Amino acid sequence: MAIRASAAFATRSERALVLSVVGEDFGDLAGQVAETLLRAEGLRLSEVAAKLQRPTMSHAPPSSVHHITGALLKLLQHNLLDVTPVAGRSDGVQIVTYKVNVQEALYRLRFPKFMQQANESFGVAGQVIMEEVLLQGRVRMDQSLETMAYNLADQRRLERKQGQAQEGGDQSCRTTENEGNEEEEVSEHELDECRDQVREVFVEMAKKRYISRVHPLEVKVAEPKEAPDFPASITRGQEKSRMTNANIDGTTATTDADKKRGTAVDEDGLTVRKKKRKIPSQQSGNAIPVELQMMLDADEAARNEKDDSEAEWEPSPASTGRASKRKKSAKRAKLPTRGTLSENATAGGETSGEDVSEGSGAHTDERSLVWRFGVTQLLRDLRHKACIRFATENVNAVAGAVVAAMLQHSSPHEREKDEPTSFPVSARELFEMESVKKALPAEANNPWRLLLNYMMVMCRDKSGMVMKVAHEVIDSTQAHAGDGGRYVVHMQKIVEFLQHATTHAYIQEKYGVASARIVRLLLEKRQLEQKTIGELALLPSNDARHRLYELYTDKLLILQEISKRADHNPAFTFYCWSVDVPKMQRVLRIACRTRCVVSVVDVSLKRKRTKGLLRGRDSWVEANDLDSSTAQSFIDRLIGP
Repeated sequence: MAIRASAAFATRSERALVLSVVGEDFGDLAGQVAETLLRAEGLRLSEVAAKLQRPTMSHAPPSSVHHITGALLKLLQHNLLDVTPVAGRSDGVQIVTYKVNVQEALYRLRFPKFMQQANESFGVAGQVIMEEVLLQGRVRMDQSLETMAYNLADQRRLERKQGQAQEGGDQSCRTTENEGNEEEEVSEHELDECRDQVREVFVEMAKKRYISRVHPLEVKVAEPKEAPDFPASITRGQEKSRMTNANIDGTTATTDADKKRGTAVDEDGLTVRKKKRKIPSQQSGNAIPVELQMMLDADEAARNEKDDSEAEWEPSPASTGRASKRKKSAKRAKLPTRGTLSENATAGGETSGEDVSEGSGAHTDERSLVWRFGVTQLLRDLRHKACIRFATENVNAVAGAVVAAMLQHSSPHEREKDEPTSFPVSARELFEMESVKKALPAEANNPWRLLLNYMMVMCRDKSGMVMKVAHEVIDSTQAHAGDGGRYVVHMQKIVEFLQHATTHAYIQEKYGVASARIVRLLLEKRQLEQKTIGELALLPSNDARHRLYELYTDKLLILQEISKRADHNPAFTFYCWSVDVPKMQRVLRIACRTRCVVSVVDVSLKRKRTKGLLRGRDSWVEANDLDSSTAQSFIDRLIGP
């Protein structure tokens, strides 16, 4: 319980980084609201307003409730706010509390990586869609389609300009820039093409979980479960033997009027009101995840709608049963609508995944669905890229291609962003994959034996990147009798190895090669004395002692005293040095967050300074009636590189 309680609160470095990011991205008022929420576990709107409207030493006027509500809505729009319902008042008004989601705020530092990953997976259209989703926080297709289409058209023109500039050189680059300034607006035909491409890529990103649905908020407090009906005599101790006859007489005294009122008489003769039992809703026994439903719907729509035409974007009806007929709708790529809420359903909660009958009247506009970036899939793909790069650098390109094929085979089976291992795959299945066949050398006499040798080398690697989980199975009925065994990529071991390598590089850069050697020795030997450390690290005793105490001062090492006598005489005491790896990594994370805060503050100060210079430039140009290019060169000399 103590571990959970400590993990629920953000550390000081996390709070500082979150406040700097929120203040830089959303303004000072949003930063003040986030700071107020971070100081408490959960606050209501009235409590947030009361804390922000307190009189302060500054002469700034207090923020109004309207502005505070706008800041909260802005944070909620960008997934930085957790809304939790609490017990309402007697008049039925629902009360909610707000809390800052620290992890979502820290994800904003990885937005450039997310855009790069979308570009590598889906091209320029994927990058444009991801940019719009990250910029808006939560988007709807009908509201953002035009913006994404215009951005895609601009991106295409920019790529054409860059291609012409590379072909023609600097002179053609200047000519293209001059022509680009005089170009007309985007044509309607080009916009239609961009809209179609955005729709298709949007569906593909939803199928691959790069974007995910945002379900409505559940603002109702869960009702407590009904307690079992025990006789009143059990709760009252020894009174049962005295009141037996009274209980019998009391139970037979129930009248018809009491039954009509919904009341009853307990064993002690007291009239009580019966509780109406809630009938639990019948859950489907074959409910499947929403992502899988989307994939099934998209595949079924692709099979039924082979002939693409210029049909308009129309809302499709809700999914019906398997035996019911589907109404033919638009013939272009569409978002699946199974699992959406009906019109009469209460807002809140996740979709059940069951089909909605035709008679229910649930017609959902697919363009009204709200989407956000799928952080789990993005982090999983970035982790896969790190594992592939590690295998390539640690062994060679063939090993990287094999690991990439194993992770691609495992991707549909993974659900968490930090799965320890990949899904098992046999060597025979790997050998039949086209990517592995292309990676293996063409001049190899026995490619199958070469692949098995690669798998053996990766299994014996000190990092443990690949692990064999099943021995070879011989099947005489197949053309190739043996499958070569089953293997998995141990992603957790790769991440731990990379963490150790990063820690070693950080210590080597900050404290020197000798200090990094000391830490490596302590990691290998667990515990060592100062004299032994100096001998194994090939360092003089004074230098070893100085470096040990320097690392100990920065909380990277642990010193343990083991006394031989009860009086703890230093002459009869062993001083053993060791490394607490989680604590060391925590210290390094704090240092990284501190540097990030400093970088964000520096960028903010430079931006403010640049804005001041630009305002001064404009006034100077107007006062002296000079050319803007001359003023810009003067400002560039002032700012410097």
